[in-house]
Amino acid sequence: MKSSSFNNPQLKEPIDTTCMIQLERASKVKAEFQAVLIDRFKLPTNPRRAWLYFVMFGGTYSLLCIFGARTANDNVLSLIWPANAFMLGMLVRFPLLALPLGWVACLAGFAIAVPIMGYGLVTSGGLIAYNFGVVIIEYVLLSKVDRADQRLKRLTSVFYLLFAVGAASMFAGIVGAVLVGPLFHNPAAVSSFRYWFSVELLNQLAFLPMILSYPEGRKWARQQLPQPTFHDQAPIVVFVLSAVTGIFFGGTGALAFPVPALLWCAISYRVFLTAVLTFVFCIWVIMAATLGYIDISHVDQSRVLSISMGAAFISLGPLIISTTTATRSELFDQLKNLAAEREIVANELDHRIKNLFALVNGLINLSVRGKPEMKPLADTLTSRLGALHRAHGLIRAETTSGSGAALTSLKDLIGVLLRPYEGIEDKHVVVDGDEVFIKSASITPLALVFHELATNSTKYGALRNPDGALGVHISRGIDDLHIKWNERGPVKTGYADAADGGFGSKLLDLIINEQLQGSYARVCTEYGMDIEIVLPGKLFSDIPFDPSTLSS
Repeated sequence: MKSSSFNNPQLKEPIDTTCMIQLERASKVKAEFQAVLIDRFKLPTNPRRAWLYFVMFGGTYSLLCIFGARTANDNVLSLIWPANAFMLGMLVRFPLLALPLGWVACLAGFAIAVPIMGYGLVTSGGLIAYNFGVVIIEYVLLSKVDRADQRLKRLTSVFYLLFAVGAASMFAGIVGAVLVGPLFHNPAAVSSFRYWFSVELLNQLAFLPMILSYPEGRKWARQQLPQPTFHDQAPIVVFVLSAVTGIFFGGTGALAFPVPALLWCAISYRVFLTAVLTFVFCIWVIMAATLGYIDISHVDQSRVLSISMGAAFISLGPLIISTTTATRSELFDQLKNLAAEREIVANELDHRIKNLFALVNGLINLSVRGKPEMKPLADTLTSRLGALHRAHGLIRAETTSGSGAALTSLKDLIGVLLRPYEGIEDKHVVVDGDEVFIKSASITPLALVFHELATNSTKYGALRNPDGALGVHISRGIDDLHIKWNERGPVKTGYADAADGGFGSKLLDLIINEQLQGSYARVCTEYGMDIEIVLPGKLFSDIPFDPSTLSS
C-alpha cells in the first residue's frame, strides 16, 4: 500500500512541490539571518559561528549577575546592578540578540550563576522574575519607537528612554519588595520599594545610554573621541578639575561642581562620549558620598540613594543637550548638502540661460539680415535682452559671492544697467542715496523698468546728448521707497508724447503699477525729464541676508 502510494504519479508532484517550498523558505530564512549579522554587527560573519555571539551574550550577563550578588555588602558597589541595563541595551542595540535564542542564552547564564551566588530556588526564582520582568517591560516600550530614538539620535529620544526606565523601575520596586525582600540591603535604613526602585533607575540611566549610543563601525574612535588639541580636550580637563575641586571643598553642594563642565562636554562632544562622561559622573557621586571623599555628615543609605538618584536625573540634562546638538548638526549638514546641490543646479541653469540669450540674439540678427527696415526693432529687442542678461548676471554674482548674500543692491542694479551710457571722459550718470537691497523676485522687473527709462533717455533725453546728465536718487521711507529719475540737458521734441504713448509707458504701467504694486509720476520740463517712482518697502531690505549668520 505504501509502495503504491509513493509510485503514484498523482502524489509525487505535490510531495516534491512541498519539499521545494520548505527548502526555499529555509534558504530565505538563512539569507535573512546572514544579512542581519552583516548589517547589525558590521562584520563578515559566517552564520555557522553565530552561536558564539549568543554564548558571549549569555556569559557576560552571567558574570554581571555574579558581580551584582557578590558586591551586595559593599558600600559603593551595592548600588550597582548593571546586568539588566546590559541585557536590555544589547537586545535593543543588536536586534539579532532579541531572537528567542538570545533570551534563552541569558536565562542559561543566570542558571549557571545561581550556584556561584549561593541562593536558594525561591530567591533565585524571585531574581529571575525581577530581572527578566524589568528587561521585558523596557524592551516592549523601546521596541515601539523608531530606530533613531532607540539610538538616542533625536530630540525626543531621552524622553522615551526616561518613560521606559521609569516604568521598569516601578516594576522593580514592587517585585523587589515582594519577592526579593531585604536580600541586598538593610530594610531598617530604607524601604524595600524605594531601594529597588532607586537602584534600578540609577543603573539604567547610568549604563543604558552608553550601550544604546555606541557607534557602529570599527573606525568610530576618530569621530567620537576629541582631537588631541587643548581646545577639544578642554571640556574634559575642566570636568576633572571640577570633581577634584568638589572633593577639596566638601559639603553636599560640592557634588554639583562638575555639572557646568558636564554641560560643556554635552555641547562639545557626541552622544556616546557624553553618555560615558555622565556615567563617570554618577559613579563619582556614589563614591564621593559613600566613601567619604566629600564630607557629608550623617551619611546613611537613604541619603546616598537620594544623592545617587539626583545624579542620575542630572545626567539626563547633558544627554538632552547632546542629542539636541547632534540633531542640529545633522540638520546643518543636510542644509549644506542641499545648498551644494542647489549651487550645482544653479550653475548649470546659469550656463544654459547664457547660451539661450546668445541663441536668441543670434536668431534676431539672422532674421533681420537683408531687411534694413527691421533693424531698429532688432536693436530694441537685442538691447532689452541684454538688460535682462546683465540683471541675471548680477543676481548670480550676488548669490554666489563669498558672503552668501541673497539680496541685490538697488544701486548696483541701476549702475550695471546704466554703465553702457556713461561718458568716456566725463561721467554724467550719478546714482546716489540710501543703500537698499532688492529681493530676488523683484530684480528682473526693476531691470526692465530702468532699461526702458534708459532707452527712452537715449532716444529723446539726456543720454542722447553728450552734455546731458542723469541723476538717480534713492530715499528710503518708513513704508515705501522713492526713486527720483532726473534728466538734465537738451531734450528732443516729442519726448513727453513718446514717453506717455509708447511701449515704454505700457511697460511701466504693467510692472510698476500692477506687478510691484507701486506708482510713478512723470513730468517733462524744458530742462529735461523728471520721474518719481514709489515702490512698497516690503520689496526691499536695509541689510543683505546672510545665511552664514545662522550658524554663529
